[in-house]
Order: sequence, then C-alpha cells, then structure tokens
Amino acid sequence: MYVNRYLSPVIVYYYSWRMVLFSIFTGSTAILVYEYLDWKWVAIPWLPVSLVGTATAFFVGFKNNQSYDRSWEARKVWGAITNHSRSFSAAVRSFTTCSPDSDSVSSAKENRAIIYRHIAWLYALKNSMAQRTNWEHKDRASERQRKAFRRVQVPCDVEIAKYLPEAELASIKDKKNQATQILDLQSQHIRDLRRAGSLDAYQHVALQDLISKLYDEQGKSERIKNTPFPRQYATTSTLFIFIFMSLLPFGLLPQFVDLGEKYMFLLIPFNMIVSWVFMFMEYVGDISENPFEGLLNDTPISTIIRNIEIDLKEMLGDTDLPQKLSSYSGTLF
Repeated sequence: MYVNRYLSPVIVYYYSWRMVLFSIFTGSTAILVYEYLDWKWVAIPWLPVSLVGTATAFFVGFKNNQSYDRSWEARKVWGAITNHSRSFSAAVRSFTTCSPDSDSVSSAKENRAIIYRHIAWLYALKNSMAQRTNWEHKDRASERQRKAFRRVQVPCDVEIAKYLPEAELASIKDKKNQATQILDLQSQHIRDLRRAGSLDAYQHVALQDLISKLYDEQGKSERIKNTPFPRQYATTSTLFIFIFMSLLPFGLLPQFVDLGEKYMFLLIPFNMIVSWVFMFMEYVGDISENPFEGLLNDTPISTIIRNIEIDLKEMLGDTDLPQKLSSYSGTLF
C-alpha cells in the first residue's frame, strides 16, 4: 500500500512512458498521412470520436469502481482478521486461567502454544496469498517490486517453523492448505482442553466460534485471491481504450486544421494529454483489481501480520518483540 501523500513522479513516469510513446506515434501518424501524403479524408468528424470517448469513460469508470471494491474488501477482510486475532488471544488467556483447578504454569504453557500457533496461521495464510496466478501482472516493474520486498523480509516458511512445534510442523508440511490445517489443530487443542476440564462448555463454544470466524475471513481472502476480475471487463476496457486512442488524433485534425497550418503540430501534445488521461485511468483500475499481488497498491498483509504478532506477543509478556515494518520506498507491504 503506497503511503506517501502523492505518487512519486518516477512511478508515474515508469508506468506512463509507453502510453506517451503510443500517443506521440498516433498523433504523428495522423499529421503525416494528412499533410504529407495528402490523405485529407482521414480528418474524421469529432462527434463520433467523442461518442466513443464518452462510452469508454463510462466503461473504464465502472471497471475502476469494481477494482476498488475488490481492494477495499480485501482490506476489510484483513481488518477483521486483526480484530478476531486479538479477541481470540484475549479469550484464550482469560478462559484457560479462570478454572479453579487450573495451574498457572500449565495455563501459561497452553496459552503460549495456542497463540504462537495462531501467529503461524497468519504466516501460512500470507504464504498462500503470495502464490502467483495466471491473471496477475508479470511486467518488469511488478517483478522488481517483489524482489526488492523479498530482500527485506523473512520467508513465511521460516516464520511458521518458529511458531509451531516440530511434530505439528511435520504434520502440515505436505498439506495443500496449511492455514486450514493449522486452524484445525487449534480446534483439536481446544477440544482437548475441554476434555481436561480446563474449559467449560460456554468457553469451549466461544473459542470454537472465534475459530469459525477466522475460517470465514480466510475463505473471503482466498476467494478474492483465487477469483480473477472478470476477463471480459478487463479485455473490453483495454480494447475500447485502444480504439479511442487510435481514432482520437484523426478526430482532432479538423479542429487544428481550422486554426491554421502552423498550429497543426499542436495536435501531438494535446493528443498525448487526452490519451494519457484515458490510458492512466485504465491502468489505475488494472493494477487495483488483484489486492494480493505484492505490488505497491496492494493490501499490506506483511505489515498487518507484524502488528498482530507484536500485539499477541505483548499479551504473553514476551520481550523479544519484532520490529514494526516501516515503509519501503513509500510503500507498506
């Protein structure tokens, strides 16, 4: 998630230079064929071009709204995971120590095991969100951002191993969905506490309900990750933009011809500005539709997990707390 007040001009340039070159090419081509090849018929009326532009703007606006909804839903999901994580850990610490027969040492041990396992679940879920899909971006800028972030991060597998006992780690090692299996281990542990008398029926049900809510949020996160933005919308939007940008300089020709021959070359910068607006608007929606790609506009899962990790370890009284993640080149990952 980009956290500076404005996008860096370098970022804007990097994602815009192809658009600028294309618009310069179309504008130059329009002038060339009109003025030097004497194809006067290429100067088409502005009205049909403006109608195409209006339709394109509506379509791109709809796509951007839906892309933002996906991004915002992902942030709400991980906000709910944060809230449920705190509630779950607080409930575990409260419930396991309120029994009159509970031993403080054994209770602290059970608390630590459950809460550490929950932190491992967070990293397992993060790991599944980091898997690549066919519809995600593969451009050089995206790969550069991912590589830069990986250099300052500890791999998820290492974090999971740090918080799970060896036996449990071995039991989930070959599982397809490790996050699901870790929550199942939590459920079984709580069942064992109930059988041992460390929890009463109400406490058992309350903790299982919180695990169910964590399953719900995990499923929502997986749905966003594994369901592409409908390709018909993405493809049609790009096609409309291409058609409009190809027609735009030829629709502008009559306007600049009326100004006089010496003003005709002004078509190129004006064509570039209008084209850039439409193409950048399309690009904003395109890079916002997949909020778990690891790009600068994505939901900052790593930062959220680290904040939860610090909160839960402080609940346990741990002193070896990890550092909060700071922004990397203006971006929280």
